[in-house]
Amino acid sequence: LKECIVVATSLLSAQQAGAFIVGQHRVHAPDRTFKSSALWSKKQVEVCGFKDCKRAGGGPRLEKFIQNVLDERGFSDQFAVEGCDCQGECGYGPNIVLDGKLINGVKGVDAVEKALGIPSATPAEAEN
Repeated sequence: LKECIVVATSLLSAQQAGAFIVGQHRVHAPDRTFKSSALWSKKQVEVCGFKDCKRAGGGPRLEKFIQNVLDERGFSDQFAVEGCDCQGECGYGPNIVLDGKLINGVKGVDAVEKALGIPSATPAEAEN
């Protein structure tokens, strides 16, 4: 009984902190706020950096790639990109969370544009 109370208390604490447990991994809830209140007005893009997503091209590499695409297209002032914990779907990765919505298999420019809802590069932009 004592062990059950400890587990229930731990789960309640995690839930109150905006997290839940998937297997052995702590996963944040989609409504988690960014570290800086200055970023609240931007769309929140979180990139999974857990090992399977990272192996599939996620993590810091994808964060930088997304930021470069946003910079090139002139949308960097509308999005804030940061890493996040495992979303429990690394087998479908790399994964991003856009304003609380999980998006699987974000690989390449086309997938980033589609996931973020930004227009594709024109042929002239693609050549530069």
